Amino acid sequence: MTLLEEADEILMKKNLTVEDYNRFEKIGKELTDEYEIYFFSRLAEGFELRLPEIASKVGDYSFIKKDE
Repeated sequence: MTLLEEADEILMKKNLTVEDYNRFEKIGKELTDEYEIYFFSRLAEGFELRLPEIASKVGDYSFIKKDE
């Protein structure tokens, strides 16, 4: 499975977790190909729309990592 396939699989999960968020973010940092980065950015937009699902389980948005 490619990194993009893994990212897409995470995004399509019925129930997202903080671990899914962390893995998704890590995948984004591992990509080097311009096309993959572009495609990942499209997936990231979808993931962003689902952040409230994770926040509702955690109780807040403290799981979101600041860019280093």
